[in-house]
Amino acid sequence: MRIFISCVLMIFSFVNTSIGQGIEFFHGTWAEAKAKSKESGKLIFVDAYTSWCGPCKRMAANIFPLPEVGAYYNANFINYKLDMEKGEGPTFAREYGITAYPTFVFVDGDGKKVHFRVGGADANGFIDMGKSAVLRYDKSPELGKRYEAGDHSPELVLQYIKALNAAGKSSTRVTNDFLANDKAAKTDDYYRIIYEGAVSSDSKPFTYLVSNEKAISKIVGQKEYDRKVFNALVNTVYKGIEYDTESLIDDAIITSKKVLDKSKASLFPTYVDVIKADARNNGELYVKNVSEMIKKLGNTSNFELATIIKSLQTKYNHVANAASLASVVYKKMVDISDDPSIRLDYAVFLQDSGDNDNALKEALKAKEEATKKNMDTTKFDNVILRIKSK
Repeated sequence: MRIFISCVLMIFSFVNTSIGQGIEFFHGTWAEAKAKSKESGKLIFVDAYTSWCGPCKRMAANIFPLPEVGAYYNANFINYKLDMEKGEGPTFAREYGITAYPTFVFVDGDGKKVHFRVGGADANGFIDMGKSAVLRYDKSPELGKRYEAGDHSPELVLQYIKALNAAGKSSTRVTNDFLANDKAAKTDDYYRIIYEGAVSSDSKPFTYLVSNEKAISKIVGQKEYDRKVFNALVNTVYKGIEYDTESLIDDAIITSKKVLDKSKASLFPTYVDVIKADARNNGELYVKNVSEMIKKLGNTSNFELATIIKSLQTKYNHVANAASLASVVYKKMVDISDDPSIRLDYAVFLQDSGDNDNALKEALKAKEEATKKNMDTTKFDNVILRIKSK
């Protein structure tokens, strides 16, 4: 039976932004955030808040930390927080006409406001707001016209591929056409085009990605390169499931042995079994396969544990041992991550499970780690306060 999965090539474009849960905010100046936006092609999501605003605090404590919210916003935006009464906040408020809080603003790298909303929202509404911003920002039609008119410069091609990927459209033809030009200069843009175009492992761009690892990892960093390779393999697995083509899945597993390190490659087939069980909505098999995967999992960070936890807690919460397994996976995620937000999420999980003492210990430790990293501790303080109030 053929199994359809919507937007299959985009599902794992955000696999493990650090396998963290919740929105990860950029810490830097407003000018640096805009520069990062231009470099990545992503919009900036700005949480315009004040320290005394009740709805702002509720969003920070209850919505921003959610895994499904973090997964979408971390994949699609440069996330930025600004106190409207401190630092660069008052200038930002005047420039964008912000008079009520919270106001959520989506801005491009040139500082142009693309979308905004005043007031809080639930998780679904908040994600829908982000989707609306992405749709408003789809630059692929405009760039496509320039491309079809004959502008095949590396700068334009790179922008076009990024825009197509961001909009959930295929960039394969554009990438392949560019790579067909053997005379293209091997500039940073050349390697970035390969990196952005290698969406799945069953593609020409992926072959170029692997054969140019040294040059590409020097530009994007080894961690980002490894993540790209892993995501491309997973996307091919999903494509094989969608089109009921087992050979694609087999090829992804074979390729994984060549391009992943030994520990990840040995675990990849089990991870594929987890994906396949989930695609078929087989809860019992999903729990069984996740259990096997966690037993084998070392200190590796590419596997999407946050999504697995969410599935165990919601989609498969009726299956025997799903709840206890979710706790095991959560603890494993904390053990292998250096992200304080992961530990904070684990604290919330423990509180929800009725273990307030350990929840408070984990939340305090998470805040301590966040302080050492010079992170905004607002959400940490809110969670600690909530745990203490119980």
